[in-house]
Order: sequence, then C-alpha cells, then structure tokens
Amino acid sequence: MKAPPGPVVLTAGFVDKSKASSKAKPKTTQLRINVDEETGNHSFETPKKSAATAPEESTSDDTFEENLSPSEIDRRRLLKIQDASVKLDDLYSAPPVIVEEVPEKKSKSSEYFWLAFCFLGIMGSFVIYGLLLEYATTGGKKLHELSFLFVTSLLYTMTASVGRYVRQEKPSTIPPAQFAVLGLTSMGSTFFSVRALRYVIYPIQVLAKSCKPVPVMLMGALMGKKYPAKKYIKVALIVGGVGLFMGGGSSKSKKGGNDDEKDASSQMIGVTLLFISLCFDGGTGAYEDKLMSVHSVGPFDLMYNIQMGKTILAGIGLIVLNQVHVFAQMCQDMGFLLVALGLSGAIGQVFIFVTIAKFGALTCSIIGLARKVTTLVASIYFYGHSLNTVQFIGLVIAIGSMVYDFFGKKGKKGHGHGHGHGHGPPKEPQFKENAEEKQPMLEMGSTKN
Repeated sequence: MKAPPGPVVLTAGFVDKSKASSKAKPKTTQLRINVDEETGNHSFETPKKSAATAPEESTSDDTFEENLSPSEIDRRRLLKIQDASVKLDDLYSAPPVIVEEVPEKKSKSSEYFWLAFCFLGIMGSFVIYGLLLEYATTGGKKLHELSFLFVTSLLYTMTASVGRYVRQEKPSTIPPAQFAVLGLTSMGSTFFSVRALRYVIYPIQVLAKSCKPVPVMLMGALMGKKYPAKKYIKVALIVGGVGLFMGGGSSKSKKGGNDDEKDASSQMIGVTLLFISLCFDGGTGAYEDKLMSVHSVGPFDLMYNIQMGKTILAGIGLIVLNQVHVFAQMCQDMGFLLVALGLSGAIGQVFIFVTIAKFGALTCSIIGLARKVTTLVASIYFYGHSLNTVQFIGLVIAIGSMVYDFFGKKGKKGHGHGHGHGHGPPKEPQFKENAEEKQPMLEMGSTKN
C-alpha cells in the first residue's frame, strides 16, 4: 500500500512596479493543496506565517487576501500581473512619437538683402538695356532687326540652358510645333517694336508698350466681350497721356542730330508698328496661357524653347532673305553692343525669376513699374530729350494711369487669391498675366523695357 502523497505547495508571486525598488524582493504567498487518497477530494490551505519569519510581508493586502477563496485570489493576482506587464501589440499599436522640426525663422536682414539684390539687379539690368538700345537706334545708327534677334536670342537660349540645368527642370511636354508658334509671335513683337524706333524716340516706345490693353480690348469687343466702364477710362487715360507726350512737341534731342527729330508722319508710322507689336504680344500671351493651362513647364525651360525657336527663325530669315552679309557687317560694326544687349537682358530675366520665386509676382511687378519710370527718366536725362509743358503733363498722366491700373489689379487680387497672378498660392512661379514683368524676355525683353 502506497504512502499517502504529501501536500503539494504552490508559490505564486508578483512584483508591484509602483513600489518596487532595485533591491526589493517579490512578494510571495504559499498555497497548500491536500489530496484525500480515498475520496480524491482536494482541499486548500494557506499556511500562517509567524511574525518572526516574515514580518515585512505582513501587509494589509495579504490580510485581505487571506479572507478570500483561492480562486478569487488567483484571479486577482492574474489581473495584477496583466496590469504590470506590457504587450508587444501595445507597443506596435501605440501612436508614433512625431518630433516636429521647428522651422528656422528667416532672418530679416537676409530677406532685406535678397530684396535689395533683386531690386538692384532688375533695375540695373533693364535700365542699362534701355539706354544701350536707344544708343543703337539714334545718331544715324540703324539696328538690323534680324541680326539683333539672332544674336540676342542666342544669348538668351544659352542663359536659359544654364538656368534649366542648375534648377534641374524637367523637359516640357509641349510639342515643338507649338513652341514654334510662340517663337513666331514673340519674334513678330520684337521685330516691329525695334523697327518702330526708327520713327519714334525710345520714351514713346516705353509708354506705347503700356497700351497693351488696347488691342486686347478691341479684339474682345469685336468678339462681343463687354468690359466695365472703369477699364475703358483707365485705357483712355493711358492712351491720352501717350498722345499728349507724342504730339506736344517736336521730340528733338539736344544731343542728337537731324535723325533724332521725328515729324508727325514718321511718328504715325512708328505708332502703327508699335500697335502691330502689341497685337503680337497679345497673341503670344493668349496662346501661352492656353498651353500652360494643360502642360507643365518650368520658367527656364519655357524661356529656352521660345528663344531657341526665335534663334532658328531669325537664322532662317537671314538666309532666305539673303542678308547674311548684312549680319556679318552688323557684327563688325556693333558686335559688342549686340552682345551687351543680349547679356543685360538675359541677366535681367534671371533676376526676374529669382524675384518671383522668393517674393512673388506682385513684388516683381512693383519693381517692374519702378523700372519703367526710371528708364524714362534716364532716357530723358542722358539723351537730352526736351519736354515742354504739354509733354510733361502727358507723361504724368500716362505714368499715373499705369500706377492706378496696377494698384487696381493688386486690390482685386487681394481678396483671397494670394499674390502673384490672382490664382492662389503659386505651385510654381508663373510668368503669364503681365508679360512685361513676368516674362519680358520671352519677347526678347528688349522691346518691353
């Protein structure tokens, strides 16, 4: 006969992390199980501990647990163990800790430096450009338009190629044939604008180029489009100011010869050529808007493709019209001047792109407006254009109308459309609406200054 089995003693323990220390021992409780061999029944017994053996373990929790049944004690301890443990699922399901990087505040001094840098770059480049262009078309000198187009467009193409490489712009998806159309219309604008300088002085060209809304409104009116009365008043003031400036005097330069005296008949020819140039401007802008609404194109990539098209078209024109010898003579007589015109205009275009990228198109337009006024003042001062009272009043009216029209557009764009073109925060610098400032060099920059 087998001896009755001895009692089985189970020991369970847990660690209370809130109270545990590096030297603390886990709290244990013994549970004795007695087995009756005859009946097979089990009985549980919790042995009492003397105060001498474990005085530190006599706590209120143990006293409370002694009054509970063994199953209740196991359940409570299991819950405590679960509460004190950390599951892997909890680690993975916990929200990630996001460390937000606090953007560094732009230094005001750095911002002012870039603004001054862009302002001086645009002003200097285009004022020099305008003075050089006037020098090339006065004093008996006649600028050959196709030669001018070929040299300057080539320099613009090279500059745009470098800019496109530095900015790593992706090639445009616009088909080459459509770029050729843009190049043709832009070339027409430049050609007629430069040719007009044979009949009018440079300040008249600058003011006349501000009348771009005239052909646009005429075409729109013919197509049934209606404009507010305020728009007609603004355009009428600009045209009236230009008219007073042109018709108020003889436009004779103190420093020029007989070629600088523009009579009424020659001025009408010049005005007609400028109007044709403005029509080409309007066609270029409209077609460009249509293409850029469905295609993505970077600023330097757009400049590169259009100027490349103008270079090719001007080269073909020189060959077809048998004027290669004229081009060679032009390079011999005015080669340095042509290169200076191309470089000054190209550098000015780069400053325009930088200004739009850093400060928006609105800031660039403000600088462009100041540049026009400065160019007019510089032309009158350096080339000694004498102005009588009527011409001065016409000049003030024309400039005042341009300023009023500009700030009128600015007010409209301020109602929830952001800066730039009034189309909200720009995804990429755009150069469409006001082509004179946002993309002046696409029409060779030359004639828009």
